[in-house]
Amino acid sequence: MGTTSQDLIALVRSMISVEAASGWARLRRTPSTYTWRCLDHLISLSPSHQDALCAAFADRAPVLLGLEPPPAKWQDPALVKFYEEVLQVPSDHVSSRLMRGMAAAKRVDGPNGLFSDLPETFMEKADSIHPTKASQIRKEVKAQFKADFGASAENMGAGNWLYRGTFSDRQFSVLIDYGGMGDQLRYWVQMSDSQTGIQTRTLCYEALLGVGLGRWDFVTADTLPNDISLLSEFIQELVTLPKRTASLGSA
Repeated sequence: MGTTSQDLIALVRSMISVEAASGWARLRRTPSTYTWRCLDHLISLSPSHQDALCAAFADRAPVLLGLEPPPAKWQDPALVKFYEEVLQVPSDHVSSRLMRGMAAAKRVDGPNGLFSDLPETFMEKADSIHPTKASQIRKEVKAQFKADFGASAENMGAGNWLYRGTFSDRQFSVLIDYGGMGDQLRYWVQMSDSQTGIQTRTLCYEALLGVGLGRWDFVTADTLPNDISLLSEFIQELVTLPKRTASLGSA
């Protein structure tokens, strides 16, 4: 018996359940203000509402993993509403670059400036940020991916780098864009598996679980090693999906 859409949905539901059972602890470590906003809003809802949304997140798995083509209108209205609310609900989460810029503007503009009402706690957090450059992030990624995946790195231009590696006997690629104006990196895992039918070009762990887009905007010099180690963890989770799915299909 081959892999079915229900196999993929069941697998992703189990992944979401594991993350939720920990209080979303690992995803909370993701240096992405959008992921933080998604999680903040999700856990603010009733348990039954959270369960319904998590089920809807998982139901997208066959499309996100390439087993089914996206229908003309495949987004659940409940998910559309959820993501709209994520962006509309007031949040204290802003990117590290923006936070430092706002703090600097307050000091320059004084009491009549746009950011004059920023609290001292905000200023202290901004001052505690040790920024990191794209070149430093690339260096950390190259070393981590070489150690974990034996990956090669190819400069594709315009801030995009392609990493080709192997994990759990599977070849795959990761495209990372370091050139975003607001994001420090954006990543997409690319792989193809003939046995299960899984094919991905723009897959990231947070998107598969419904709480992010793989857009990281709070990487600092202090957190950089742990952040890239987490990125490697996410990639390992994705690259082993075909093997885990195949075991479900053959059960």
